[in-house]
Amino acid sequence: MRRMIVMPYETSTSRPNVNRKRSVVVSKKRTSVSLEDSFWASLQAIVKMENTTIEQYIEKIERRRDTPNLSSNLRIAVLEYYQQIAARSMVAGMPESASPSVVPKQSDRHTQLAEKVAAYWGRVDKQLAD
Repeated sequence: MRRMIVMPYETSTSRPNVNRKRSVVVSKKRTSVSLEDSFWASLQAIVKMENTTIEQYIEKIERRRDTPNLSSNLRIAVLEYYQQIAARSMVAGMPESASPSVVPKQSDRHTQLAEKVAAYWGRVDKQLAD
């Protein structure tokens, strides 16, 4: 006869990057989001940098939702936030002659951002391989 071993809750919470449900209040309604620990920690860092609360930041994301899944939208928002930081730091490191003198259109900005982020991560990957 097989015995089932049940892990206590404390043991399961010690594992890093577990997808956990967290309760938040959004637009005065209690809801839950399922986020991995890394995304939750990143979300907390963002709200500190933006001098806001998690609830206010989530409300902002909820108003711009592209999909019905709030947790997915939060992951995307966290990723985009850090992509923008990476792109800004790359532009700040560029020589003045390399920065465009004309402000690009919105679609061009997205393309340029994507290219800069891809180039940055390509350089990082190359440095790690060397």
